Amino acid sequence: MLEQASQLIRSARYPLLICHVAPDGDAVGSLTGLGHALRHEGLEPILACSDPVFARFNYIPGVESIVQEVNTTFDLVISLDCSDMGRLGHFPQMPGFDDVPLLNIDHHLTNLEFGDVNLVDPHASSAAQVVLRLLDYMEIPLNADLSTCLLTGIVSDTRSFSTSNVTIQVMEAALRLMKAGASLPRITQHALNRRPVSAILLWGAALTRFQIEDRVAWTGISLAMRRAAGDESNGDTGLANFLVSADGADAAVVFAEREDGRIEVGLRAVPGFDVAQVALQFGGGGHALAAGCNLSGPLEKAQSNVLAALRASLVRQRNT
Repeated sequence: MLEQASQLIRSARYPLLICHVAPDGDAVGSLTGLGHALRHEGLEPILACSDPVFARFNYIPGVESIVQEVNTTFDLVISLDCSDMGRLGHFPQMPGFDDVPLLNIDHHLTNLEFGDVNLVDPHASSAAQVVLRLLDYMEIPLNADLSTCLLTGIVSDTRSFSTSNVTIQVMEAALRLMKAGASLPRITQHALNRRPVSAILLWGAALTRFQIEDRVAWTGISLAMRRAAGDESNGDTGLANFLVSADGADAAVVFAEREDGRIEVGLRAVPGFDVAQVALQFGGGGHALAAGCNLSGPLEKAQSNVLAALRASLVRQRNT
């Protein structure tokens, strides 16, 4: 697949790079990192995301070039860190989207392989690690800016090298990126250790609704709660990881109501359990320990349906 992906890129001039909605560090890092690499090769990439990029990622070189609307010509689409087409936001509805090849670069176990070429490695720590492998194959050199982008992706998706998919290869990749100029302390501080005051207020409100039953920890965030906290972005990011750390929890869920009526569901599990199949059951996807999906409202209905499915899934997993 590396050769096919390389050929698609080499044959393009104006590739459109798209990361997933509600972008996290891996989405933004792999998007900007690949953008830097393709500019080095003389291409003119367009970097796009349906949703705004959070301010805490402003340190990433090239983040200012990410657009939410595309009004220029493109001859290739590259999807980054997306397990399915729905994660691309509104871009698949654009005129001309279906007229060009689609390269799908991802690491999610539940990836639906929706591209003409699918460079998907579910064993990789992050989409950024897959991008790095592609750049090595294409013999594109690393520099400080590109390395900062890709190390952001790895650090974000491994929670600073603390997840179960951190291997010797992941650490070697991180070391290479640091040698090329990326600062691990700076990336960790910005990507993981800082958050807006509105997010802290939102967490406080969400924790007043915290429940744990049948070894499932969960909470819900209504639109009214988000507005009261003054949160204009995804202030709930990271909350599911916090909840699953509770003693006595095998899994955790955060339900977040959005302006358009969607209910975003973030699922987490402790090692030994798998929440990806529950997410897939509701049209989402992800990894065994971290997955998500979107449901239609109201919030209470989404909570009831997902919690029932999750509890049933955990019972089956404990009995096998």
